[in-house]
Amino acid sequence: MAEKIVKSKLVNFLVADVEVNYEEVGNFYDSVGAGNVNVLAGVMEAFQQAYGGLWVGGSMQLTKTALHLNANAMNRLVQDGTLDIEIPLGMIKSVCIDGGFITRIIRLDTDAGCVMFRCFGAKEVVALIEKMIVPRVSLAVLKRVL
Repeated sequence: MAEKIVKSKLVNFLVADVEVNYEEVGNFYDSVGAGNVNVLAGVMEAFQQAYGGLWVGGSMQLTKTALHLNANAMNRLVQDGTLDIEIPLGMIKSVCIDGGFITRIIRLDTDAGCVMFRCFGAKEVVALIEKMIVPRVSLAVLKRVL
């Protein structure tokens, strides 16, 4: 990504196809004496079924042409699946704030589906994205105006 970054934030983003490498997590649990990884596995799998994915920690970079979501090093170590997402701003149909606990959830509706991420300062991020996305005007509407 060589483009100038307009905004960067630490975020968590919801990923449907992410899978936790419980062997790697189990090794960490054994090293620090944290307990049984099977308990964590049960909770994570229940959460994934209930919410359609897992929250992945990382960062968001907004450029003039795209929004990038990238997993942090810890998540890359223990998870497999989609750990990087790039959304061209031209694909974003709408952006809004959903609920959330402590941090608010930003939902981007795109041509390919819905992408959600959460961060502090969500209202400011939403306002900036709304300002940057190009309004979609159909040719039929444009012809009527002209």
